[in-house]
Amino acid sequence: MLEIIKEVLGWTSVAFYISITIFNSMRFTRYASFGSAGNDIVWSILMGWWPKLILNLSVGVINTYRYCKDFTSTSKRVLDFTAALMGCGILYIIYFAVSNFIANPTLSVGLQFMDLGLIVAALSMKQLDRYRLLMLISGFVGMFAYYGNAQMMIIKAIVIGIMSYKLVSPSQREVEPAK
Repeated sequence: MLEIIKEVLGWTSVAFYISITIFNSMRFTRYASFGSAGNDIVWSILMGWWPKLILNLSVGVINTYRYCKDFTSTSKRVLDFTAALMGCGILYIIYFAVSNFIANPTLSVGLQFMDLGLIVAALSMKQLDRYRLLMLISGFVGMFAYYGNAQMMIIKAIVIGIMSYKLVSPSQREVEPAK
């Protein structure tokens, strides 16, 4: 039963990654990221991928912060306090994951951490072109980091293809919906 849940979450992750890459609006990209992060938090725990868990917790925090800052009138103090609180929790998980990596380093996990850094940097961007460039680089790093897992290889191949297209196509420039 657990294997079936892992497979379902893996393929759901593929669907969420497609949705993250197709929007031409940071608002809709952030909505898709919320769903993706929730799905992938559970999937990464089941797979034992601590860098991916850190990534998705970070994605949740960064998306919440950026969404509230960019699209709501939430006070800066509330945003900063909430971000600091969530950051402390993530730092504990980072400590645990890095300690395990130092005790048993592998190239795959090292590349997962590099992929983590690229995606967190991408999600911190306000400009869609910068986001897309960092996600493109992440696609190549992630292909090696998750080599052997079909769903992650598909996700990274999709990210590479879509981000490449969106970076070169003039019709894929950022468009914000009417408010």
